[in-house]
Amino acid sequence: MNPVQSMLLGLIQGLTEFLPVSSSAHLILLRPILGFGDPDLWFDVLLHGGTLFAVLLFMIPQYHRLWKKPSIIWYVILATIPAGIFGTLFESSVESQVRNNYGLIAVILIVVGLIFFFIKERGNRYLEEMNWNSALLIGLSQALALIPGVSRSGITLITALLLGFRREDAVFFSFLLSITTIGGAFAKGLMEVNSSGRIPWVTILPGFMVSFISGLIACFLLLRIVQNKELKPFGFYRIIFGALCLAYFLT
Repeated sequence: MNPVQSMLLGLIQGLTEFLPVSSSAHLILLRPILGFGDPDLWFDVLLHGGTLFAVLLFMIPQYHRLWKKPSIIWYVILATIPAGIFGTLFESSVESQVRNNYGLIAVILIVVGLIFFFIKERGNRYLEEMNWNSALLIGLSQALALIPGVSRSGITLITALLLGFRREDAVFFSFLLSITTIGGAFAKGLMEVNSSGRIPWVTILPGFMVSFISGLIACFLLLRIVQNKELKPFGFYRIIFGALCLAYFLT
């Protein structure tokens, strides 16, 4: 992998990690289309590091809310547990069944995109009104994001909106969940990587920087679009992208 490929994958990772379009689906579908092989573990670790630092930076103006209402932190932890359990139990089987089924992933992108058109803000609950059952339901829905094409941010936004949370606070809770999810993946990668091996900084550092910058941009875009247009623009994108990928892999 050369620095240009590294930056392109960093851009894909950064933008799709937070926008509700499924980062896993994009990375799986675009790698064969672009002719990229699977990157080494160090590269994956640093891409997660870039997006983790992006969301940590973006959420700085919201941290005072956690200070005033510390129970939100416990609800984030509670919502993270189901995805951790399901990931431990089923991640390898899901990957073996779905990862190489490009047509199925494209169909999932389209189906979830259609669902986006029917999701609207149903209430006016603030983040401070989170309770254990809402956190658990959001966490259970997040477990579905193990399936490429579903999207972690997409499914958590859908569930939070259906539970009556304001659009902005649904986004903020999704971002808080992403900190624990991406942080967990980052920590796991650091433990698995061979620290004694040579790190190809020239190749992977550009991808890290691009994933950080594009991740920060994606956070701003998601909040602004959901505030003004709900999830419909992402529904259009998912349907178009999924249809194009489906046509490509079926021909």
